[in-house]
Formats: sequence, C-alpha cells, structure tokens
Amino acid sequence: MKFVVENSSLGRIVVAPGAPLFYTTRDFDGRLSNDVARRITQIIRDRFVIDASLTTCNQVHGARVESVAGPAAAPGEWRECDSCDALVSEKFGTALAIKVADCLPVTIVGDGAIANIHSGWRGAAQNITAAALDRLETDGAGAWLGPSIRVCCFEVGEEVAAQFDARFVDRSYLKPHVDIPAFTTEVLRSRGFVPDRIHDSGLCTRCEGSIFHSFRRDGSGGGRNLAIVAQ
Repeated sequence: MKFVVENSSLGRIVVAPGAPLFYTTRDFDGRLSNDVARRITQIIRDRFVIDASLTTCNQVHGARVESVAGPAAAPGEWRECDSCDALVSEKFGTALAIKVADCLPVTIVGDGAIANIHSGWRGAAQNITAAALDRLETDGAGAWLGPSIRVCCFEVGEEVAAQFDARFVDRSYLKPHVDIPAFTTEVLRSRGFVPDRIHDSGLCTRCEGSIFHSFRRDGSGGGRNLAIVAQ
C-alpha cells in the first residue's frame, strides 16, 4: 500500500496506508482556528468514520510527552497542550495533530492507543520517539514516518552530526547529512517493531517539486504541515 494524495477542504492531503492518518500540504498554511478544526474533524469523519475532537501541542523541540485523557473540546473547537512535542492517547474519540516543516512526524497506531511525535534532530537526539513508546502498549502496533526533510537535503554542521551514530550520517556530501528517518527506524526496530509494521512515506519536504512546506526552503515565514491521527 502507498501513501495517496487526495483532495479535501484543506486542499491536497496525503493519506497514510492502513491507518486513520493524513498529512496536509502546501495548499494549507497550517494555522489552526475553530473553522479549521471543524474542517479537520469533518475530514476524519468522512474519510475514516471517526467522530473525534482535536488536540495539538505547543512544540518546543524537546522530548516531553503529553497524555491526552480524552475528548474535551466542544465540537468544532480544539485545544493545545503546552510545551511538549509528542501526544499520546488511549481514549477513543480523540484526534492528535502535530506541526512539522522539515521535522519528522512519527505516528504510532495500536489497539486502542495512538501517538503523534514531532521529531526534529533535537528531539531525535533526546530520544523522543522512545519516550513516547514508553507511554503506550505497542504490541502489534504500527508506525508511520511522514513527510520530512530526508538525508538527501538535510545538511548539518559537525556539532549536529556528532550527536548521531555514524550509521546515520552520510559523509558523501561536502558537509555531513543526517538521516533522521533511518535513525528513527532503528529505534522502532529496537523496540520490537518488525519491518512490515514500519511504514515510511519516503517523502522529502525540501526536494524540488515537493508539495509540502519546508523551513529549509521557505524560511521562518513559511507554513507548517499537519500530521493528524485519530481513533
């Protein structure tokens, strides 16, 4: 199965295979409002037949994981958890959204448990994916790696490269390039995720022709992509 581009009220979205999960694109700037929350929850209802309220997080490029107790926002509204970079929930009727613009969105979907993780190089170096997995029952769960800057475009300085094992640093370029998806895949495998339960979109946000927002390409004034999962 492949990640598929579809049209929606937010413009083009990319729907993940085998999960109630999708990503917005450059067609939508990523800014949230009650109107946007209504459109997101309507997409979830129409596409996945799930009624859910929306929770996001105020991201700080750290490794704090916040548990979402369950639906709390009124229909058409949304709430934001403060100063965290991963959301987990074991309650039905919950949709979790994170914002990315080159960082890797890592989504876990299990039996009655979901997680959405914002993993840039800082979060990856602080083991944010492992921290989120510690909060969930992951037997039989699947993992999805969404659109992000890939090793082809993620040039870094030596101070960043030094924070990762050499296996995840490509030195065939003039400057080192770090492979965050490969690093994250190794974390998942070390936690018992077999290869057929790891679904990597392979999509680069920075490459020419990308349909996604990219901080590296667009700068701080650019938009954000949303990764949205529900149960």
